[in-house]
Amino acid sequence: MKHSGKLLVLSLSALATFATHPAWSAGSPQAGQVKAAACMLCHGSKDFPGTFYTLQLAGRNADKLTIKTNKYRSGKLLHPIMNVFTVSLKDQDVEDISAYYQSLGKPALVSPFFVIKGDD
Repeated sequence: MKHSGKLLVLSLSALATFATHPAWSAGSPQAGQVKAAACMLCHGSKDFPGTFYTLQLAGRNADKLTIKTNKYRSGKLLHPIMNVFTVSLKDQDVEDISAYYQSLGKPALVSPFFVIKGDD
């Protein structure tokens, strides 16, 4: 009985640590909508599809968007516009913007002629 009580306390402590650790925190779509103002011209929004079909982010997986955006932030991926726009973002900004785009759901009309990288 002594060991099971200690094990329970350790398990609950570990669970609380993992549940509150910032690395596992999800972004806020509401905050992301505000933070994505500079992104919307190219990548679209709830009411606007974006400048180019292949740049739409609506409905994309937030985790994948976060990973790719962080690659632009760090310079691992090079793009003259994306590197400039992402360098000043904080981790929480990226998570919020990614959550916003995921929350939009896939566009109603999807062209069969284009495959958007990252949709696999």
